[in-house]
Amino acid sequence: MILVVRSPAPIVKIPENPTPKGADAFWIEAGDGTRLRALTWTPEAAGIAHPRGTVFVFNGRTEFAEKYFEVIGELIARDFAVATLDWRGQGLSDRALPDPRKGYVGDFNEFDGDLASFMGKVAPDFPRPWIALAHSMGGNILTRGVHDHPEWFSALVLSAPMLGLRLGRAMGMIRMLAFVATRLGFGDRYVPGGNAKAAHELPFEETVLTHDARRYAIYQALTRKEPKLGLGSATFGWLAASFRSIERIMTQAWLGAIKLPVLISVAGHDQLIERSSLEAAAKMLPDAQLVAVEGADHEVLIETDDLRAQFWRAFDAFVSRCLG
Repeated sequence: MILVVRSPAPIVKIPENPTPKGADAFWIEAGDGTRLRALTWTPEAAGIAHPRGTVFVFNGRTEFAEKYFEVIGELIARDFAVATLDWRGQGLSDRALPDPRKGYVGDFNEFDGDLASFMGKVAPDFPRPWIALAHSMGGNILTRGVHDHPEWFSALVLSAPMLGLRLGRAMGMIRMLAFVATRLGFGDRYVPGGNAKAAHELPFEETVLTHDARRYAIYQALTRKEPKLGLGSATFGWLAASFRSIERIMTQAWLGAIKLPVLISVAGHDQLIERSSLEAAAKMLPDAQLVAVEGADHEVLIETDDLRAQFWRAFDAFVSRCLG
């Protein structure tokens, strides 16, 4: 037996966001040498006597592992082991640009590499069946992942997945601007109107993420405690990469090849993701269920209790069906 020694990584702790029992944080390396932070809760460490399997949690743009501690605790209470990571360019994982506040990626195949490294180096330690729970940008990445690696997961749960950006009539102009700016070498520049402000610097009254002031305050407090968690606006490079990835995914050929069961949660008041894109994706997927949480802002998992309860009811019913 080979003993694998992992380099420990920090966990940002604040009293109002308790760390679920049994957390282990460590660094892994992507194929290109990028250092990624992974956090895990094995059945033994979390005190789960009879695990039902493992839920792998994948967050969205600007997010980080600590933001999902409440969700992780709820999954552990459902007898699931849990593992998660910070994508490159956010959380405490390595960032590509000298200005760490810029949201940047050259292409989503870099995220594909992060996911492959995580599944190869972390996932094998965890009990099957494996379920993926992915939010927003993470949902885009996982839709790519399950297409290329159908053996990874038994089911996929998507929370407001980034399969269509809500940009209205300006969509075509913004898309062209992103591609032209990136082609001209301005991929590392903020999009128009963008800046270095992170979530903890944006008042609750201005957020389009949630109606829940308490949960949003926890998100802000975490970033104040560790400013390295903060991430500002997207760059032209990130935006162009997002358009390319969405266009790749949103075809009958791509989605029709994904055979595993998929639950798509629509945030009824989402101002970032185009609802019609999620409805279209559900029709193209062979085994998809769409559940609308009406009134919810983009981040259903940090919404008010009544809105979150709608998501968890759908999750529990879906997972019970998938696990037989």
